[in-house]
Amino acid sequence: MGLPLIEKDDDLGELILACLALNGITIETNDVVAVAQKIVSKAEGRLINLSDVQPSQNAFNIATQANKDPRLVELILQESNEVIRVSDGVIIVEHRLGHVLANAGVDRSNIESKNNEDVALLLPLNPDESAMKIRNHIKESTGISVGVIITDSIGRAWRVGTIGHAIGSAGVKTLMDLRFKAKDLFDRELQVTCIAWADQLAAAASLAMGEANEATPVVVIKGLEAPSSEDSIQDLIRPKKEDLFR
Repeated sequence: MGLPLIEKDDDLGELILACLALNGITIETNDVVAVAQKIVSKAEGRLINLSDVQPSQNAFNIATQANKDPRLVELILQESNEVIRVSDGVIIVEHRLGHVLANAGVDRSNIESKNNEDVALLLPLNPDESAMKIRNHIKESTGISVGVIITDSIGRAWRVGTIGHAIGSAGVKTLMDLRFKAKDLFDRELQVTCIAWADQLAAAASLAMGEANEATPVVVIKGLEAPSSEDSIQDLIRPKKEDLFR
């Protein structure tokens, strides 16, 4: 409560601290601040007016298959390394950041449009850097070291519905690799267990954030002791040669 609608060039770190203070929330060392991708993208000016987009012939062709606005398809193509699947209403791609997801994260929900213009929001250019910028601001302002994750919603193979996952992080463990480092209840050594720690945190935060008009884009996760100065969201991206769906 209390965070204003975000606009380009807003200082998210400062706004987050002000909002936490307004709500009587105190941050402590190793807390994790989860921030919705949408407000990060807005602050970084990733809002695109569709009237400025000139679709390519490839965009027109895919738009026919997907039943989508060719201008949106053009943005999806520009944000992607590869188109993997095209179906009615959805285009599955490998995003330029490495994530495999629908429509390259190009989104039109919860976006204020001035003068009834058609607009769309893209993912941040570098979500890890976005997370680090917020983390550094909190550290400089309060002297407290926290972890920061940038969250987004994603659909998954095998499952219906979306779930929160992390697209950017700073100062927090992202992958817990337990292979040959831990044992199960019956003393068998774990051989394949890797925990997507940052995604677990993002999913938990998304329960509090909501997916509609809840207007809660920042969540503080307390009680964790998993800081890291080395981990990156790239640790969670499966190499293409290991991806059974491609």
